[in-house]
Amino acid sequence: MLLGHCDCPETVIRDLHDTVKNLILREGIDVFYVGTHGSFDRFSYGVLCQLEKKYAIKINVVLAYLKNKEAYYDCKKTIFPNILEKTPPQYAIIKRNHYMIDNSECMICYIDNSHSNAYAYAMRAKKKGLKIINLGRYKL
Repeated sequence: MLLGHCDCPETVIRDLHDTVKNLILREGIDVFYVGTHGSFDRFSYGVLCQLEKKYAIKINVVLAYLKNKEAYYDCKKTIFPNILEKTPPQYAIIKRNHYMIDNSECMICYIDNSHSNAYAYAMRAKKKGLKIINLGRYKL
């Protein structure tokens, strides 16, 4: 899974590409979960689409809401977990991120500080035993 601050610099794209490629080639990871909110998610989706042209990977764009007016992703790659069907909108992103953590073995993230939801999700993933790769400056 890929998750990070909604604001992150474009400079992360090169490291993101190299990290995902290494996971594909060295660890055989071929299923990726990515959200739809913020620059890190958008950059992650772009990198995954580039790598999908060379490698047999599956991209799951995990929706928090069924309606998204500014969709930049291929709707054929989306999933909407059953747990979100009756979830109030104010909790949808939280439940979506928990779903991604619960269905992953590795998290690639971009975290620069501990004052964010991205940090809290990384700590949840760490407690669940996921391998954490942080492309940001904050030490996890």
